[in-house]
Amino acid sequence: MTVKVLFVDDEPNVLLGLRRMLHGMRREWDMRFVESGEAALAALEQSPADVVVSDMRMPGMDGAALLDEVHRRYPDTVRVILSGHSDTDYVLRTVGPAHQYLAKPCGQDALVSVVRRAIAHRPRLMSPRLRGLLTALRHLPTPPDIYFQLIELLNSPSSSPAQVADVISRDVAMTAEILKLTNSAYFALLRDVTSPLQAVRVLGFETLRTLVLRTGICRHFQGNRELARILDQLNAHSQSIARLARTLANLERLGAPGPEQTLCAGMLGDIGTLVLFDQLPAEFHRVRRLLDGGASIIDAEREVFGASHAELGAYLLGLWGFCDTVVGAVAYHLAPSAGLSRDPGPLTMLHAAVALGPESPVHGPVSGRSLIPLDEAYLADVGCLDKIAAWRAAAAGRPAE
Repeated sequence: MTVKVLFVDDEPNVLLGLRRMLHGMRREWDMRFVESGEAALAALEQSPADVVVSDMRMPGMDGAALLDEVHRRYPDTVRVILSGHSDTDYVLRTVGPAHQYLAKPCGQDALVSVVRRAIAHRPRLMSPRLRGLLTALRHLPTPPDIYFQLIELLNSPSSSPAQVADVISRDVAMTAEILKLTNSAYFALLRDVTSPLQAVRVLGFETLRTLVLRTGICRHFQGNRELARILDQLNAHSQSIARLARTLANLERLGAPGPEQTLCAGMLGDIGTLVLFDQLPAEFHRVRRLLDGGASIIDAEREVFGASHAELGAYLLGLWGFCDTVVGAVAYHLAPSAGLSRDPGPLTMLHAAVALGPESPVHGPVSGRSLIPLDEAYLADVGCLDKIAAWRAAAAGRPAE
């Protein structure tokens, strides 16, 4: 399948350089090159693109304004901003409309990797409604108490990075947004950032304060009290699963960065549920009826929504540029046999944590059965079948026998 990519830059020499650099991609990508935001919108009106890669600083309509308009008119289009390292204030303006960020000068490998990663999970998400919902998404909801606690810490001169990171880690939405920005190619870090504390140290308080107060990187949830209570429980569930998954990773002595990637995947494993809960809350009662009738979570969610929350979460994290290991763990943690990996790693630990840990407040409990049973065939394939007893003890807070 050919991917349609539109490049936008007001400098003809930059566009010429992109043409030459990406000449080898012409069989995989259908590429167009235009010199202004206005020309980009005209080109999209003639033929929509799968991906728009835009320079930030352009006369008239700049990159942020263009991507805002693309977001409004073509919500299913992946939006990438290309900017210089000195343009941090400009980049922060694109936190809402941009899915990923690239820094000038940008090499071929980085550019190709960003586009490929952003569209890699499209074949698994066939529903146009869900693809549009995820691609159009700007910010996920944060419980009001966490939101205002973060603002208070960011405004206090005595706050520490650890305190700020602790608050962020208690919320799936803020964790995802902060890690998305920090791991972008714009910051050109030598390793993936997998924890809120690492992200806070990279970004610094001033940038975080700008993200929260001026650009609105998160929004506080404004639903009714019952929905707010479930959102709190969902965040607490994510924390519990993440801690247990990292405990199992440490128990199995996964080499670095295994435990950190496992923790990250655990924190974000529920992000698909959060999207569905935020966007389509009324439809969860149909999921519960199917679960009560004996359906699996995957089958119930696919029937109601068109995809499971694991598939949605993986699509969103891939769109945002998270590393393949974390995306894969989120994608297959409900049914790891469907994945390609047969090495014990973050996917194995997350699956075990979800199967052995507390049930999701949105899906469970269902009497008489576990909603996410251990995939013993997969565990046998990766050589971990004999680890189940020790893992159960860890999940129960007991020493291994």
